Amino acid sequence: MAFSLIKIFKILCCFFSVLCLVCGIVPLVFFGHVNPGNISLIIYGMLLLFLLLIKPYSIRRKRLRKFFDISKKILIGLLAVCFITGVFVSAFMIKYAFFNNPADKSGDSGTVVVLGCKINGTTPSLTLAGRLDAAYKYLNEHPNSVAIVSGGQGWDEEVSEAFVMKNYLVERGIEETRIFMEEKSVNTDENIKFSGEIIKEKGLPKTMYIVTDTFHSLRGFLFAEKNGYAAKNISSDIFWPLFGEYWVRDILGVLHMKLTPNWDLNIQNS
Repeated sequence: MAFSLIKIFKILCCFFSVLCLVCGIVPLVFFGHVNPGNISLIIYGMLLLFLLLIKPYSIRRKRLRKFFDISKKILIGLLAVCFITGVFVSAFMIKYAFFNNPADKSGDSGTVVVLGCKINGTTPSLTLAGRLDAAYKYLNEHPNSVAIVSGGQGWDEEVSEAFVMKNYLVERGIEETRIFMEEKSVNTDENIKFSGEIIKEKGLPKTMYIVTDTFHSLRGFLFAEKNGYAAKNISSDIFWPLFGEYWVRDILGVLHMKLTPNWDLNIQNS
């Protein structure tokens, strides 16, 4: 019985290592992505596969075998800690992605804040289009709601992300008067901070209905909380080929936010 359980566990670990490699390599090969998310997945998958395939009894020298045994135990411990930490953070990411939706039926108790992302010329990227589609659906179903599209102009962008985002929504039929543009931000904390300034200036509902990807919902909520805003999340649809790398990247982002001293030093309410 014990032997069968060990065998099943090893098979599951082998499957998980292959899954990590696939989720890390697909974005690299087909989309040219190189970021902490897919690099971490590739490294984790390779190390786990190495542990499963290496045979310690093939090492003849006693000292070398002992060194390998110690190294293997340390590596197993590190991989286990990484896995458990990832599961723990993922539980909160799932909570805010799928169980923190706006409860307001009319849509006028909160301000929809659409977080920016990469654009291609004057066209939203695949990720940004997903966010805008989610925002459009909510705005269309809640005619009393208003939105802030948040995103500045990057060094390699022709116009601001907010400009492209507003045009996308207006072209689909959302009234221009319902959309406010925030064009200064360059990252998520500035998205929230500068959108908050517009909320104050225009007297909009203070609760933020943050529109972003499932993997990004927790960080959006944390930034809103640190800036003093109540927040709900509206998650966009999942794009599976890139989901794994982005999910892991945001796990690392959440850990950085929580473990780095004074990470929120300059994003408090003024």
